Amino acid sequence: MPLLFALLLLLPMASLAERPLNIAAAANFRPTIERINAEFTASSGREVTLSSASTGILTSQAMYGAPYHLLLAADAEAPARLFAQGIGQQPFCYAVGQLALVGGPTERLAESDRSLAIANPDTAPYGRAAKDVLARENFSPQRKLVRGNNVLQAYQFWRSGTVDMAIVSRSLAGAEGAPIPASWHRELAQHAVVLAQHPDLSAYLAWLGSDTVRSLILDSGYQPCP
Repeated sequence: MPLLFALLLLLPMASLAERPLNIAAAANFRPTIERINAEFTASSGREVTLSSASTGILTSQAMYGAPYHLLLAADAEAPARLFAQGIGQQPFCYAVGQLALVGGPTERLAESDRSLAIANPDTAPYGRAAKDVLARENFSPQRKLVRGNNVLQAYQFWRSGTVDMAIVSRSLAGAEGAPIPASWHRELAQHAVVLAQHPDLSAYLAWLGSDTVRSLILDSGYQPCP
């Protein structure tokens, strides 16, 4: 992550009054970032607050001045769009996501009698990737399709028994999920963008780029950045 470390040099040294550091993370990354934040606080004594929703919602909030210091999106496009509008610093990749099906093997996507949950494609990159999968030949478009506000809610629909299956992030599915080949959908390169300064941000970015956190991210079901 050379760009990540380059960002550290760009951060001004002036201390800002607001506390604590406020991180916004896409819903697919919430379980992972909660672990990252907890270990950061345990090792540094610095508090972190977390907001989590779909990338589309978080991006809209950032555009309208939400007090986030760092946005961890589920795609590359949203951070790039913010940067192009003069909001934040140069984005950088922190993980590459993967899809999985919970509720059965991927062959069951051909069965029209099984209900399926996905994230809302209008606001969630994982929902758009799920639509790519469903557009494949031999997968039935005639089914009950339930859209969650984000991929975490889609997973919760399956967990609660509301639907038979769900296409979610591999990080959420864990061992219960049937991996979906990356060739079936658009790339899920996940980028971050620094939105505002904070006294603890340099330390947090260094922690995010550390070998410890990179291993944690990979163990959570993500692929490394190119």
